[in-house]
Amino acid sequence: MDFNFFDKDGLSLLESLCNSFGVSGYEHETAQIIIEKITPYCDSVMVDSVGNVIALKKGKGQGNKKIMLCAHMDEVGFAIKSINEDGTLQIDGVGMVSTVLPSKRVVVGKNRIKGVISARPVHLNTDKTKACEISDLVIDVGAKDKQQAQALDLLGEGACFESEFYTFGDGLVKAKALDDRIGCAILCMLTKESFDSDIYFAFTVGEELGGVGAAAATRRINPDFCIVVEGTTASDFDGAKEQDKVCSIRNGAVCPFMDGGTLYDKDLYTCIHEYANDNGIKIQVKTKIAGGTDAAKIQRSLEGIKTAVISLPCRYIHSSSSVAAIEDMQSMYKLISGVCKKLK
Repeated sequence: MDFNFFDKDGLSLLESLCNSFGVSGYEHETAQIIIEKITPYCDSVMVDSVGNVIALKKGKGQGNKKIMLCAHMDEVGFAIKSINEDGTLQIDGVGMVSTVLPSKRVVVGKNRIKGVISARPVHLNTDKTKACEISDLVIDVGAKDKQQAQALDLLGEGACFESEFYTFGDGLVKAKALDDRIGCAILCMLTKESFDSDIYFAFTVGEELGGVGAAAATRRINPDFCIVVEGTTASDFDGAKEQDKVCSIRNGAVCPFMDGGTLYDKDLYTCIHEYANDNGIKIQVKTKIAGGTDAAKIQRSLEGIKTAVISLPCRYIHSSSSVAAIEDMQSMYKLISGVCKKLK
């Protein structure tokens, strides 16, 4: 199947996934969308004890390798840790940095209570060069006092950005949570294809908290190979040094040889790059060794798993307005599909 992300079905699925509420530890809504989408095409679909969605697509019998494709369902966001006397919510970050936060719109908890991230007014700051820390921020949900906020039952809940999904410019997408709902969307669409080997689709929880879901999924599946499907930082801005750009949108899928947590399997890395080059698929490597993915947990599980990653270059990652190119999504899809068929 030569699936095209310009088609309505793929972008509609990506929109639904990006708009869903799925902060680490609260991935249920995202999981339900995935389960409904993939169940008609898989031989089995289950939810494990930590909340991973694990599906099996049996091979046609000509391949004897067990392949795991992994994408994490969770997104960065916030956890509500206490309620102030004025009714504002004290927060902690879940995979989040503070510099992008003041004045952003959020939704809190299962009932999607609307709120705004609040900070000390800028005109009252004595040091205007200093970025806010998350400990300096609160979420304002419009409550008049602590008692009214407590009645909303938000203590211990998660919060995520409220952000509109749309296409714009020359084939670009803007959304929250492209890291890693793009991986989830690609895996969902791949369940429609046929493969020689058994393919396990692992939609994991808790990647932004260290990969607890990936470790559990790997122990359950015990694959021969794993490809982690991710979003990664693109800092391709005017004035940035070439090595600091990391990768660039419109230059294809990203397959690094290592990152801050994993030295990827050399044979699998070579296989991916050779397939891309042989089939005219755009591919790039990172110019910086940094960051980390579920691969760190997967590679170290059991007796060790041959692992690689294929990522989407994404501007403004971990913010309310991430941006990526549809043509890079298409490159990822073709590459992952082809490599899975090659690994017999």
